[in-house]
Amino acid sequence: MSLFEFDKSYGVNSLCGVDEAGRGPLAGPVVAAAVILKPDAETFLSEVNDSKKLSEKKREKLYDKIIENSLHYAIGVVDVDYIEKFNILQATFLAMKKAVEKIEIQPDLVLVDGNKLPDLKTRAEFVIKGDSKSASIAAASIIAKVTRDRMMIEFHEKYPNYGFNRHKGYGTKEHYSNIIKYGVTPIHRMSFLKKIREKIPTVQSINGQLGEKITYEWLKRNKYNVVAKNYKSEYGEIDLIAIKDDYICFVEVKLRSENCGYSPKEAVNLSKQKKIIKTAISFLKKHPCKYQPRFDVSEIVKTNMGDFKIDYIRNAFTVGDEYELF
Repeated sequence: MSLFEFDKSYGVNSLCGVDEAGRGPLAGPVVAAAVILKPDAETFLSEVNDSKKLSEKKREKLYDKIIENSLHYAIGVVDVDYIEKFNILQATFLAMKKAVEKIEIQPDLVLVDGNKLPDLKTRAEFVIKGDSKSASIAAASIIAKVTRDRMMIEFHEKYPNYGFNRHKGYGTKEHYSNIIKYGVTPIHRMSFLKKIREKIPTVQSINGQLGEKITYEWLKRNKYNVVAKNYKSEYGEIDLIAIKDDYICFVEVKLRSENCGYSPKEAVNLSKQKKIIKTAISFLKKHPCKYQPRFDVSEIVKTNMGDFKIDYIRNAFTVGDEYELF
C-alpha cells in the first residue's frame, strides 16, 4: 500500500496529517506541522517520505512542492521555556494543537504520528510510524523538519560557537564539546544535559573568559607586555600579569551586565584583594624582577545593546604594611 493509498483508505474528503520535529535535540524549540494535501497531490509528491530518511537537500526541494500541493498547512512552535517547565511530550502536544488550530480548513480527520494524541477538538487518530505510512503525515514531517532546521540556522547567526547550522541542536560530539567549552545558551534544554551538567561552565566563568580576552586585547593595544595569564597559587588566581614602563601590573578582570545592580570593581572586595596580593607575592618569589608592583582592575560593562565598555583602573588598591613584596 502506498502512502497515498493509506490516506485514501480512511474514506474522508479532508484529511490532515500532523507530525513534529525537535523532540530529541539538546537545544531549540519543538515544531509541529499540520498539512491537508490536495486530492490530486499524489501525481506531484511521489517522493514524499519520512523526513528523517531524506537528505536536507531533498527535504528543501519537497518543502516547496508540498506547499504548492496543499489545500492548507500550518505550523506550531513551542519554545524551550515551556519544554523545561513541563516536558517535551507536553510541549510536542501543544505544538501539534497549535498547528491544527491554525488550519483554515476544518478537516474530517486528523492523523497524528505516534502512539498518543494531543487534546484536539477535531476527530483524530494516532498512527504509529505514521511518517512512513501516511502521505499527509510524511508531508507534515517534512514541513516541520525544514521549518525547524531554518530556525536553527538563524540561531547559528546569534550563537555561532555551537554549530547549530550543522547539527540543528542534536547531541552530536561537536555539540557536546562546544557546550562544555562555551556553556549553554538561552535555547539549550538543561533537562536534556544531565549527563554533562557538571562539566558545563557557569555564566560567571564564561564572563571571566570573555573579560580576560577583552582586557588582553586592550593591554596589547596600549603597549603592555603580557607575561602571564591565569596565574595560580595556593591563595588564588591572578587573571593577567603585564609589564609597562617601570611597573609589573597584576590585573584583576571583572565583567558584569549594565543592569546587574553593582559595578564590576565592587566585586574586588578586601578579601579578594588579599588573595591577589598573596598570589602576587608567590609570583614574584618565583620570578624576581626590577619592576614596581601595581594592582589594577579591568572593569568591563556589557551594555544592553550588547557592546562592551572597558574602564582600566590603574593602582586600584595598594599593599598594606603587613605584606612584603620584595
